Amino acid sequence: MMSSRRDFLQAVVAGSAALGVGWSHGESLAAVEREALRTARQQAAHRRRRIIYNNDGDDIFAAGATTKEKFYELRHRPLLETQVDTIYYCTTQSFNNYTHATQVAEQFVKSGSPLPANNLPLFLQHQTDGLRMSCEFSNQHGFESIWTMRMNDIHDVQIPIYFPQWKKSDSTRVMGTLDDVKRFTDRRRLWTLVNFEHPDVEPRILAIIEEVLRNYSLDGIDLDFLRAPFYFRTTYEGLPATDSQTATLTQLVEKVRNLVLAESERQGKPLLLSCRGPVTETLCQYLGINVRHWLKAGLIDTLSLGGGYVAFDQPVAELIALGHEHRVPVYPCLSRSGLWYRPPRGVGEVTQPTAVWNGAAARLWQAGADGIQVFNVFPHNNVGERFARTLFTTIGDPKTILSSERAFQVSDAGNYMPSHYWAKDVEEFSGALPVALKRTGSTVVTLVAAGPLASAGTPFESELRLDFAGLGNATSPAVRFNGHDLGKPLRSEGVAQVQRQSYAVPSNVPNAGPNQIEIDATSAEAQLAGAELWITPQS
Repeated sequence: MMSSRRDFLQAVVAGSAALGVGWSHGESLAAVEREALRTARQQAAHRRRRIIYNNDGDDIFAAGATTKEKFYELRHRPLLETQVDTIYYCTTQSFNNYTHATQVAEQFVKSGSPLPANNLPLFLQHQTDGLRMSCEFSNQHGFESIWTMRMNDIHDVQIPIYFPQWKKSDSTRVMGTLDDVKRFTDRRRLWTLVNFEHPDVEPRILAIIEEVLRNYSLDGIDLDFLRAPFYFRTTYEGLPATDSQTATLTQLVEKVRNLVLAESERQGKPLLLSCRGPVTETLCQYLGINVRHWLKAGLIDTLSLGGGYVAFDQPVAELIALGHEHRVPVYPCLSRSGLWYRPPRGVGEVTQPTAVWNGAAARLWQAGADGIQVFNVFPHNNVGERFARTLFTTIGDPKTILSSERAFQVSDAGNYMPSHYWAKDVEEFSGALPVALKRTGSTVVTLVAAGPLASAGTPFESELRLDFAGLGNATSPAVRFNGHDLGKPLRSEGVAQVQRQSYAVPSNVPNAGPNQIEIDATSAEAQLAGAELWITPQS
């Protein structure tokens, strides 16, 4: 056990991350030790995180995953020998309802529709749970292990068995009533949202966090403010947060920060605090998240951006630069929720090809990202292990992306975000497709491709794919790309509810950066619903 200041300082200089609980014999830290721990925390904050894998914790509900090994096979072992460096593990099923061992909150041990199973009671009999097993796996294999707390999760709106007793016991703690689901078609359907101005909320959050910090072998915790992103009645009703409400969230984060620092000193280990919020400062302010102050005051060690519902054309550079100004690494999010083809370009939940993920990740890396957080990608559930491993061995490094096929898109979020009953309030999609084609003159759309388009000396092929809705029997309009007439399409095919036209683009025509697509006038009342530039390296 290390007991002297010299031991402590030498351990920090040598890169030791943890000195162990009780290393200081319960004595308060002198300034020199506290400064050394601050230095260690900075080192930990800036460790390599090529990919952060956000696991929503639903693997605890997998049928047959009743042993550690079977549990690991689902979402942990597929991460080995990939670019994933950090595992975020979530246990929140709804506010105050968790799938980790707790004496403070409620343990979710129920089973029934729509859950395939609930293995938590079995694991609790063996003194473990999903979070503890994830920590053990991470520690054994060199992953950073972070518990992510969804700050106002509302899955209990859709799944009634998630609704906790804590909400039932005092209806003033939540925003609305069950009747709101029938009355509204917007964010007010989320009636189980907790009102953070209620005096019971802050103490409950702090108690839950303190218990987790003390009971699990973690490297830090994450406050996920995008699940779900409404904390006050004003934002619930479609108005921006007030100054007083913004101060309420800041006070909460300050108190969480103090908990993390206190436990860090107790353990002699640089525990981290991260958070996830919207992609712009304006959207953060709307919710009551004073991200500029949080960064300037040193309240958070890392920052994640976005809900992932919009994959392309996200203005993340501003907050990445602000984070870097305050020595905080920033990780934009890509989610399968924003990377499947929705109507009119698709039917059902068909995940977009890895080439599209590569293009989206390349855009984020070029904006200055320190890594990519991946959300809602489950190797043995919604995408398959082969797809997941291809993704996890590519998007965490601009070099591996460059050697892979990429598809750059004009965001098509305008096709689906306006009808999303809550994410539309916290995502940026003002310039997204679809766009109505002009009846006279040309329609001009900008498509941005991250550069370089290929490694030096590596040839590539490029193809432009345009999805038209409502074209009907009208003649396909002439298309120019950066002023180059593309001529007749290589292929014309019906896909879902659109007509997809694919054009060969000479490799000297695309730009790294903005590209202009010009579409001549058409007689039809048509829309451009999608636009993709595919770059395929030739070996």
